[in-house]
Amino acid sequence: MNPIRLLNLGSIPPLQTQSVYHMLAERMSVDEPDTIILCRPNAPYLCLGYHQVFENTFDPEECQRRGLPILRRRLGGGATYLDGNQIFYQCIFHHSRMPAMLKDIYATALAAPVNTLKKLGLNAELRDTNEIEVDGKRIAGTGGGRIGEACVVVGNLLFDFDFEAMTSVWRTPSSSFRSLAEKALCQQLVTLNQLGISASLDEAADMLVESFENSFHRPLQPDTLTSDELEIARQTAKELVSDEFLALHKENNNRDPMHFLKISARAFIHADEAQMSGWAVRGSFWVSQDMIQTAKLESNPMRNWQQVEEELRGVPFKKWQEQIHAHFSNETILS
Repeated sequence: MNPIRLLNLGSIPPLQTQSVYHMLAERMSVDEPDTIILCRPNAPYLCLGYHQVFENTFDPEECQRRGLPILRRRLGGGATYLDGNQIFYQCIFHHSRMPAMLKDIYATALAAPVNTLKKLGLNAELRDTNEIEVDGKRIAGTGGGRIGEACVVVGNLLFDFDFEAMTSVWRTPSSSFRSLAEKALCQQLVTLNQLGISASLDEAADMLVESFENSFHRPLQPDTLTSDELEIARQTAKELVSDEFLALHKENNNRDPMHFLKISARAFIHADEAQMSGWAVRGSFWVSQDMIQTAKLESNPMRNWQQVEEELRGVPFKKWQEQIHAHFSNETILS
């Protein structure tokens, strides 16, 4: 088999960690080499998924206050905070040299990070097509898709994570939504440092290289970027941070804050509203497997909703309004 080109770029400028794989994907043809990139940013930044609306997702003033650059990638998935405590792996293959089914693409490309985590002594597994977990907690972000002729799968290994920065830049509909999201993120996301792993970032990168060779059954051949590739990557970076690209999808959506947030395969935060017996009720819900784990309710006029919140635990999210109607009906009967 032909070798896979390896670009182990180390610590590089934030925008370059995204622009290089975009550039290689856009130039991909059947004659271009398949490539795996390993890198990490030398400063923190925010990355917006292709289908997300910037104004719904991030608080621009908070992002600016923290000095966090924002770019939009050409792959789907959710917005995330990225920094030098994460190793990025980026697989750019011609689509003809990858499986046809999406599930098989992820299984092939993500076998290496899963096996790397196992070599580090962790109980790692692939869940829900493309989510890597250790003992039921998410330890990596992943994404993928087609860019031109390229099949692209990207992800990271989290040595550490700035939970406070991530939760602070979200544009949420209420403080209760943010509070639930922050709690879920801290409970459902785990890092290598929290798990007591002492391996360095460079040691983990070496393990990834070995694991990729084993999973693809092809050697990885170290290489460097050409001056031409660096220049095109610089131009690509300008496109990814341009006002025009960040404003993508804006005309098709309102400017309301997010009402849905995926934390992991096991945790989703929802916001919803309803008119109930004279109350305008606004709720924030932590949902797992479509069932409410925690509910936080507010209303106008004000009311103590603690008992109702407790009754909502274990109720299907789509039936939360029915549950409240039933509660009001019982109150009427008892009175």
